Amino acid sequence: MKSYNNWNYRPYTPADKYEERFLPYLCRIAPYETSVEIEWFDEGDKTTSHTLHIGRYNTDEDNIYQLTDKSITINGLDSNEEYKTYIKDENGRVSKIRRFRTGFVPGKIVCYLHPEDDIFSFAGQYPCSPSIVRLPCGALLTSNDYYKKEYPQNYTTIFRSDDNGENWYYVTDLMPSFWGKLFYHNCALYMLAMSTEYGDLLIGKSDDEGKTWTAPVTLMRGSCNPHFNGLHKAPMRIETSCGRLWTAVDFGSWPQKSFGNSLFSCPVDKNLLNVDNWICTGFLLHDKTIPYGENLMGAIEGNAITTPDGMIANILRYTTGKAKMLLTDPSKPDEMPTFSGIIDFPVAHTKFEILRHKSGKYYVVGNTPPMRNRLSLYSSTNLKDWVFEKDLIDYTDLDNQKVAFQYPSAILEDDTLIVLSRTAFNNAATWHNSNYITLHKYTI
Repeated sequence: MKSYNNWNYRPYTPADKYEERFLPYLCRIAPYETSVEIEWFDEGDKTTSHTLHIGRYNTDEDNIYQLTDKSITINGLDSNEEYKTYIKDENGRVSKIRRFRTGFVPGKIVCYLHPEDDIFSFAGQYPCSPSIVRLPCGALLTSNDYYKKEYPQNYTTIFRSDDNGENWYYVTDLMPSFWGKLFYHNCALYMLAMSTEYGDLLIGKSDDEGKTWTAPVTLMRGSCNPHFNGLHKAPMRIETSCGRLWTAVDFGSWPQKSFGNSLFSCPVDKNLLNVDNWICTGFLLHDKTIPYGENLMGAIEGNAITTPDGMIANILRYTTGKAKMLLTDPSKPDEMPTFSGIIDFPVAHTKFEILRHKSGKYYVVGNTPPMRNRLSLYSSTNLKDWVFEKDLIDYTDLDNQKVAFQYPSAILEDDTLIVLSRTAFNNAATWHNSNYITLHKYTI
């Protein structure tokens, strides 16, 4: 058995199940209304032939398909039906049995995990934390991790599309990686992530478009314990401004009921994997004397964005209809942010993504209250006054306890908006515990 000394794996397998990594492996399942897309590989005996087995869950009858490629689409399935599937080779080696449910889901499926499929139980259960980046070659790359309360939450999968999001395939796993943000800078791909919830802040680099990765560098240590204060972030935007890269990172925890907020930054022409090149503003602690402050634990998941007058704003999720704005002077990246005010912000009750159009206009994608089954677009010219543009996804007619389109990661290219969503739909465990990562496109 080899030592585990990488960041990327195909696939990652816990040490006590190490031999399973040499079995046939189902790396992507995407069920639609009456069909399913399946991708697989076999790092063990590559000379044998393989068959795909699909049948209704809790039955012994399977349909068998001879595999001639690394991906296959099976049509003619029943809608809203529970299925099981696995790969078998001619020598009897069998992959893990995977579950999926057919049924309509909006958008293109990048990633799917059935709520009762335990393939990633060493880390989590529900796909979340979507991140998307456009590579210079034109390909789209996404990442997402797997959440479950009281689980390790330290595992990420990466997927790729070479046809602008129409078709997707698996690239690799990252371990440990949670709350990760993909971004491209100076001819290389980077991932800025946590080791786990409230864990260490990590950054790693790929020179081959995400296939292989350097060992991650630790930028700051966290508690690595969900019951104590530590570092916190979602896949928050990376802003390039005033010769530096900027991103928001928080410190605190839900159990301790307190959060402070900072910006991390690095000069654009410096080595991002050298920790000495990064500066943290320090974490501005929550002031309970500010509006709504007495009843709140602080703000989280801020968007670093350049203001019209050249300051770096950190616009944070605060409470329903209200965002907190902090400001940083870009010439003083090591000084504590200053509180700028509480602004009316229609999508501030959950994670949102702010984008800047080439015209200078700002857009934000987020959930219009009260729940997360409506994803909307708003615009602003000054980051303070926001105007409704349109609803991107609206399923407020469905059960808001089981349906959500949340934690958007977005790209704005000319007048095309591409949104990656953590999606709960078609019998998800709950609105929060999603079962899809889906892609959606719009004209603004």
